Amino acid sequence: KDEEVEVFLDKTPFYGESGGQAGDTGELTSSASGGGFRAFVTDTKKVIEGLHSHIIKIKDGKLRVWDRVICSVDTRRRKAIMSNHTATHLLQASLQNIIGEHVKQAGSLVAPDRLRFDFTHFFPISRDEIRSIEDTVNQKILENTNVETSVMDIKDAVASGATALFGEKYGETVRVVKVPGFSSELCGGTHCKATGDIGPFVIVSEGSVASGISRIEALTGISAFDYFRKEDEELRKISDMLKTEKPLERVEKLLADMKEMEREAERLKGRAASESSAALIEKAMDIGGVKVISCRVDGLEKKDLRILADNLKDKLGSGVIVLASDRNGEAAFLSMVTKDLTKKIKAGEILKKVAEIAGGRGGGKPEMAEGGTKDIAKLDKALEAVYDIIRKQVKS
Repeated sequence: KDEEVEVFLDKTPFYGESGGQAGDTGELTSSASGGGFRAFVTDTKKVIEGLHSHIIKIKDGKLRVWDRVICSVDTRRRKAIMSNHTATHLLQASLQNIIGEHVKQAGSLVAPDRLRFDFTHFFPISRDEIRSIEDTVNQKILENTNVETSVMDIKDAVASGATALFGEKYGETVRVVKVPGFSSELCGGTHCKATGDIGPFVIVSEGSVASGISRIEALTGISAFDYFRKEDEELRKISDMLKTEKPLERVEKLLADMKEMEREAERLKGRAASESSAALIEKAMDIGGVKVISCRVDGLEKKDLRILADNLKDKLGSGVIVLASDRNGEAAFLSMVTKDLTKKIKAGEILKKVAEIAGGRGGGKPEMAEGGTKDIAKLDKALEAVYDIIRKQVKS
């Protein structure tokens, strides 16, 4: 019981995985009265032409060679696969009509819950093109055109305009699946009787998977309905959160307000930097005729540290600035030297020494340098050392 085994039948209604289409699942039961054998078919694979491998999980009884069994295909699953396979043919024809005849199949997956189609294409597909492709496929579905299948000589099939898969080896006779006036392909898979059986079609993703190869994933039928329902539920949740029946307008207003708040925050930062710089200027020390500011201004991000340093540099006119900021347990250093002093005093050299004292790393150019450390305890000691570093550079 529950043992998984591989079974071969002399004939089978189960479709074996091939051509990108998933294999059928279902059930095997004993044909003999009172036999009691029952097993689930979990997968079917095409081994060679005319021979399928059935992967089964035994639930009751035993199975022996030459036993007769009743095969029951999971018809709901099969119909979902059929819908996705016929939709794949409509998708390929739509792609060729809308983005170009260069589109050739480069791989596919036809499963019960989704379809995936890889094809040759060299540029991103626009939203308008995606919409046109969806509209074209859905229009063909609404037309409820009968899907025709026929077996014919390979030469006649190709001459009739049927699309063959590049690189695929075909026999002398082939099966042609046709949606009259729109699509015709060589195909051995299972298909709907009419396009209307597919139900709604929706593309859920599109992108490049390799150089010159694009991929589209899509849903049909119940899977498409489930997708629409989920999208609608998410939209309703957003509407409830925003307390509005027009979430798009509300989000647009929120984004506009956010941008205005960001602009106001930048204005306030600039004002704060100006006010802070005025207070720090008063703390500037004169070392050998050079004005030096070495201070700790915690809570600032690197970009705000630069804004403050630029303010100080403008107000100093000539001098050296070294700032440090502790933010969430990590300190950032910044050093600036006005251009008139860079022959003797270099920001990169100052910052490197300061960072080393603080157990961190740093460096940069003569006019500006940056660095950092995680050893916050050494921050004040490093900033105090700036004055001695400048004295030595001034004397040299």
